[in-house]
Amino acid sequence: MTPISDYNMIKDKTDMKILRKLIVLLLMISGLVLIFLPMYSKIRIKEDAKNIVEVVEEATPEVLKQNEEKEQPKEIFDFSQVEEISPTGTLLDNQPLDKSLLIGQIVIPSLDMNLGIFKGTTNYNLLRGVGTMKPDDKMGEGNYTLAGHNNGDKSLLFGSLLDIKKGAIIRITDKTTIYEYKVIETKIVPNTSLELIENAEADTVGKPIISLMTCDKGTWTSNRFFVIGKYVKKYKYDREKMEAKE
Repeated sequence: MTPISDYNMIKDKTDMKILRKLIVLLLMISGLVLIFLPMYSKIRIKEDAKNIVEVVEEATPEVLKQNEEKEQPKEIFDFSQVEEISPTGTLLDNQPLDKSLLIGQIVIPSLDMNLGIFKGTTNYNLLRGVGTMKPDDKMGEGNYTLAGHNNGDKSLLFGSLLDIKKGAIIRITDKTTIYEYKVIETKIVPNTSLELIENAEADTVGKPIISLMTCDKGTWTSNRFFVIGKYVKKYKYDREKMEAKE
C-alpha cells in the first residue's frame, strides 16, 4: 500500500469519527430540546398570563372602557382560526404586549383562577388569557361568552375549568363594576353547537348568564366543555372583593 493510500485511509477514518460525534451531539441537542421546550412553553404562558392580570389591575376603568368600545374587525371573533397550544408556537410568538384588546378580568375563586379578558379569540389573546366570543358581548347582560385554552395542564389558562362545581362563583370586572355569577350547569357538546353562545340562551334561564368554553380534553378533540353561570349581583369594583375566596 502506498503512503498516499495510507493517508487517505486514516483521513477517512478520522472523518467518520468526527461525523459520528456530530451525529451523537445533534441527537443529544434534539433530546434536550424535546425535554425543555414544553417546560419553557408552560413557564412562558404562565408568566404572560400573570403579567396580563397585573396590567389589568394597574389599568384605569377609562382605558378598559375605551378598549371595549373600540370597533374591531369581525375576524378576531372567528374561533375556527384558533390553533392548539404548541411548544414551538409559544417559542415563535414574540409579539409585544398589546394592551389595546384588554377589557377586563375573570376570577373563579374555587379554582384559584385569575385571568385577563381580551376582546376576541385571536391566537395572541388565548395564549395570554381568555377572549370574548361575540362582538356585542356586554358584562352583566345577555349571554357573556368567554373562550380559553385547555392543554391538559390545570395550572394554565382554562386548564382547570373542567373541575368546576355547580354553585361555584364566577366574577368578571371592567374595573368599574364586579359582576358575579353562580354556576348552574356544565355540559360537553360538539364543537358545532354554537347556539350556546347566543344571547337567546339567557332567555331560557330568565336572567343574564355567562358561558365559559374550552376543549373537553387537553389534546385535539371535536367536543367543547361549557360552564353556564347565572347572574347573581353586581357591585362597585374593589380588588380585594374581586379576588376574595367564596
